[in-house]
Amino acid sequence: MTFLYRVAISAYHIAIRLAAIFGVKQAKLWVEGRKNPVSSSLPLHLRQRPKNERLIWMHCASLGEFEQGRPVLEELRAARPGWKVLLTFYSPSGYERCKDEPLADHVAYLPADGPRRAEKWLAGIKPDVAIFVKYEFWFYHLRALHRAGVPTFLIAASFRPAQAFFKFWGGWWRRMLGFFTAIIVQTEGDQALLTGPGKIPATNSTVAGDPRMDRTLQLAQTPFEDELLEAFTNGHSVNIIAGSVWPQDVACWQEIWPSLPAHYRLVLAPHQLHKNEILAWQESFKAIRYTEAVAETITTSRVLILDTIGTLSRAYRYGDIAYVGGAFKTGLHNTLEPMAYGLPVIFGPHYHKFPEASEAIRRGGAVSIRSAGELLDALNLHPNDKAKNAQEELCSDNAGAGQRTAKIILQRLRR
Repeated sequence: MTFLYRVAISAYHIAIRLAAIFGVKQAKLWVEGRKNPVSSSLPLHLRQRPKNERLIWMHCASLGEFEQGRPVLEELRAARPGWKVLLTFYSPSGYERCKDEPLADHVAYLPADGPRRAEKWLAGIKPDVAIFVKYEFWFYHLRALHRAGVPTFLIAASFRPAQAFFKFWGGWWRRMLGFFTAIIVQTEGDQALLTGPGKIPATNSTVAGDPRMDRTLQLAQTPFEDELLEAFTNGHSVNIIAGSVWPQDVACWQEIWPSLPAHYRLVLAPHQLHKNEILAWQESFKAIRYTEAVAETITTSRVLILDTIGTLSRAYRYGDIAYVGGAFKTGLHNTLEPMAYGLPVIFGPHYHKFPEASEAIRRGGAVSIRSAGELLDALNLHPNDKAKNAQEELCSDNAGAGQRTAKIILQRLRR
């Protein structure tokens, strides 16, 4: 199985390099970021640090995973202010957004997985602890850490019964789970999978919740005012914030929007700022673009396109209902952000990889839809005190997950 994994990884790397040759932007960034051995480009004070100066290596697939890891890293830095931090990413989208992250002493790309690369990388950085966030399973990197005796943690972990770890033929995959010193999971269901079919000792897994909730609650509680959003939503009884939407999501809104009452207002926040898509949506909805709007005339349209980055997480405070995109396509985007404001949440059908979404549905704070007709029915969530209470309870249950996770890591290190 290790041989097949290596063949598959090599083929994947070749595909990325071919995509880079043909001009795919993300692929080009992926290749360029790995041209030089990262360990040799580390700052001198990390490569030649004193013996008593420890290094935390945190690895995240992309930006979303870093948002889960951030509260844990903040707690670790507060508890161990003298420790250094190396932050790595697999994807360019995470690296490009976080390459100047002040929580880290250095930010880099994770070298492509392979036996020699993993060993060379580890010899270059010499971490005292390694932390992988949510679902990063790179066999050779994990094996190298295990062989070197480096305490290695998987945090904010989330599992599903269909994964290879839990199949009768999944012994090779379960071997990777055994490389971790401890696996800190989000829910009791995750832990039951690990200790049952995953065959992980109960002492090696702990439930701590989702650390992203700490970050979203922090944002929700931070004062924020936006003159344009205030002017657009003020005085209307149903304001819908549709965040991180793709064309498939917008198609549902295009179908039902003409039938909705005049007091409905819709804020569309595209997941990707593609000029042609935004222009088409602007024409379809007779919408105003945030970057072109002024407060005096913003109410001339019932639809506002939030064509900017960095505002969405705080824009939800102006909403009554949230729609979160991605679940008709690649996978659901961040539902915790609107939940932190107590908003009922609507999303598409592909949400099962996201435990917070399933839990919100179970508690009555969210609805999954499969069509424009079901979207129209789901809007009956408003007004709904049950949904608001469900979201507040879910947030309360997960609050402090960052602190709990950091505490578990430090206790293990003391052993």
